[in-house]
Amino acid sequence: TIRAFFQANLDLAKTSPPFQLSSPQSPIYSRPRFLPPTRFDGATIKNSLIADGCTIGEGSVIENCVIGLRFKIGKNVTIRNSVLMGADYFQKPEDVSASTAAKTPLIGVGDNTVIDGAIIDKNCRIGKGVQIANPQKIENCPETPMYMICDGVVVVPKETTVPDGSKLGV
Repeated sequence: TIRAFFQANLDLAKTSPPFQLSSPQSPIYSRPRFLPPTRFDGATIKNSLIADGCTIGEGSVIENCVIGLRFKIGKNVTIRNSVLMGADYFQKPEDVSASTAAKTPLIGVGDNTVIDGAIIDKNCRIGKGVQIANPQKIENCPETPMYMICDGVVVVPKETTVPDGSKLGV
């Protein structure tokens, strides 16, 4: 189920996960991707796993999360209890220029966004000032073009663009 996938990922980010990814008796290796290290300046990160190639902006707070490869997180972003699947590729400079000209969000999470209790699938473009949460504790809701709620978890499907200022599940 969506809830089982969500919980299994978040359990890995706990201080005492159900199993150790780096156990000497049975280590888990990922394939080499030859990515740069994750960069974060002035961010607060607690009980989280952050994959290679990410950029996390100043003033951001990430708690109890799993952040996938190559994901760019803007400034003053708050992400709690969430799984962000990352990106399949880095955006090329010409893609960034075209995105800026068209006022389309870049792959990643824009400045001043709040995400709580969500799964953000790969290659999503979350704009600035977006709110993604389920404060009413809705168990399930019909799928919309930008999200759905399954098993109480807000899910943003792969390659979705969420415009600046949007409110999903709120």
